[in-house]
Amino acid sequence: MTTTPRHPRDYGGKFSLHNTDDGTPIREMFELGRRLLLITDKCIYAVQMVDQLDPGRTNPSLPHNLQQKLFDHGVQSDLLCRSLLHARVMFRKEFQKIDVVQAMQLSLDAFTELASMQAAGLTFKADEAAAIEKAERPQSKDGSFALPALGDVRGRCKSFAQHADHAAGALLSIVRLFYPEMKGKNWGDFRALIEGRHGKDDNYSKVLECTVPFLKIVRNLRDCLGHQNVAGAVTRDFALEPDGQVWLPSVKLDFRGSIVQRCSISDFMAESTKTLLDSFEMITLHMCAKHVEPFAGIPMTIAPLDDNYRQAWHVRFAYGSYYADGRFVPCG
Repeated sequence: MTTTPRHPRDYGGKFSLHNTDDGTPIREMFELGRRLLLITDKCIYAVQMVDQLDPGRTNPSLPHNLQQKLFDHGVQSDLLCRSLLHARVMFRKEFQKIDVVQAMQLSLDAFTELASMQAAGLTFKADEAAAIEKAERPQSKDGSFALPALGDVRGRCKSFAQHADHAAGALLSIVRLFYPEMKGKNWGDFRALIEGRHGKDDNYSKVLECTVPFLKIVRNLRDCLGHQNVAGAVTRDFALEPDGQVWLPSVKLDFRGSIVQRCSISDFMAESTKTLLDSFEMITLHMCAKHVEPFAGIPMTIAPLDDNYRQAWHVRFAYGSYYADGRFVPCG
């Protein structure tokens, strides 16, 4: 009696993450987009079974699984914890009626753009410092002055603004999952919608009062830089002013009511990344709080986590309920 040999993928197996620069334990693990995301202290990895690539098992020599490092951001990254991991806790089918899979994919898109913004800002800052250091070498004694220069300042601002606009766009797409009537509308319309429903004194409305002007700046800066509107957005490399002061590379915006006074580009990039992260966390938090469903007949709320839970969950807020003694207990 002959038996058909078992396919190599029928056997069990194990694997480890191949990144000698990491070496930290896996802290979070969840599926997203047909991939298993593994998150360590330092990095995010995607793992797929090779049967997803070769479902017919035509090539028995392929490995059991594929792994790839996606980001140099792990649970030690505030950027990751307050965007993608925050979304994982907020967008749960037990508490929300929206398409949580789509919400999570959009959150990954937003995080990806935020990570690109942060990287661009850090690179710009480092290049700026290198240009200053180079210019500080002994100057000529012929009466001229060697001004530092980065080159293509406008192009780098344009790239940064595009990443910011894409992140804001992903957030607006999440908004439309909760509010289908927002299709084709903008941030100003959203603010008016929420103020009309909940009043201007509601915390939700106050969050939008702070965040929507910035989100409009993001779009208007992108439009100016993308369409070569020199008058609306002015970028300059290092510049010597009549008073003898040397300005760092700078940006200024005055377009469609959005005004950014002339400021350092590196500072603008850092502050914009922080503000957009704040906007993502706070807007999604309040949207979920307004739409939360009871769980097993028990009313749920969203509240800040204490330090112990925060360290374990890697986020600042969670669903849960309050005990009679006033303690908030998150729902795991």
